[in-house]
Amino acid sequence: GAMKKVIEEREAHGQFKDFSDFILRCVRFVNKKMVESLIFGGAFDSMGKHRAQYHAVYEELMRRLAAIDKQKTSAQMSLFGDIIEEKAPEVKYPDIPEWSTAELLSKEKSVLGVYVSGHPFGAYSAYFTDCSFHTGMLSDFEEDEETGDRTYQQFKAGDAVTMGGIIAAVRKINTKGGTIMAFVTVEDLYGSIECVAFPRVYEKIKPYLRHDGVVRLSGKIDTPAEKLPCIILDTLTEFVPPEKEESTETAQQQPVHEQVLWLDARQLPEEDFSELLETIKAYEGDVRTKILHGGKRYEFSVHLSRALEAELRSFLPAACVKLV
Repeated sequence: GAMKKVIEEREAHGQFKDFSDFILRCVRFVNKKMVESLIFGGAFDSMGKHRAQYHAVYEELMRRLAAIDKQKTSAQMSLFGDIIEEKAPEVKYPDIPEWSTAELLSKEKSVLGVYVSGHPFGAYSAYFTDCSFHTGMLSDFEEDEETGDRTYQQFKAGDAVTMGGIIAAVRKINTKGGTIMAFVTVEDLYGSIECVAFPRVYEKIKPYLRHDGVVRLSGKIDTPAEKLPCIILDTLTEFVPPEKEESTETAQQQPVHEQVLWLDARQLPEEDFSELLETIKAYEGDVRTKILHGGKRYEFSVHLSRALEAELRSFLPAACVKLV
């Protein structure tokens, strides 16, 4: 509903001149969370500044312009007897760098559900040129007009394949035998594919099943009837670029202080808190997380990532998110 009003404002009074003009004209329709989402999604990219700069000023700008709008709509006079000026004030944007590509894309996907400006795997794809499979091969098929069955041109059921990509989702289920298996969605530059980890393989690879983790995997292609192809996993390992291997080994030799992520959600409405818990559960990992809400303390273990950071910021102010 809010965005419908934004569009109606634009159609009635013309294109938004800049970020300040947008806030002045739409501050009655949108809240801080909506504006932050628009920044993350790139809605203001054409207005001359970059996303980190908009993010640095939007809260204070909304506060100022909300006050102007309130005075304007109530026809209040200034101390000098003049009607409050309706022109949007000039904004002094801080001289700060844009977010890193990984952070920008992570925030982008957190609000859009897809990467638009690029793909985080692009920085790693050159390391996987020796792999035998990528998801672009899924679009190369012939379909039987009568049965709808697909014949893929670059692979067939049972083929052994290797692939590189980024983990986009992990879904674990309990088997009838009481063990755990997982369905892992892996993305590359062309799309995504579901990979199946049966219990024996799952136990070996579970340390690497982290959201946004770059992985190398191997397995066999399966083409089940009336379903998209999937990969039955044999192995999956975390990928570390060669230039980082040495520094990683050095870091592993140092004593590690256990970090705890504290989230102060005491001011969060119950409905938003339930949504926050569901979000956190999607980032299962090994970092202890403690949440304060409703006089209680909730504990989880999460995998820290830029995507999680972006999602937490959509619920809580920065002061309520601390890693100690």
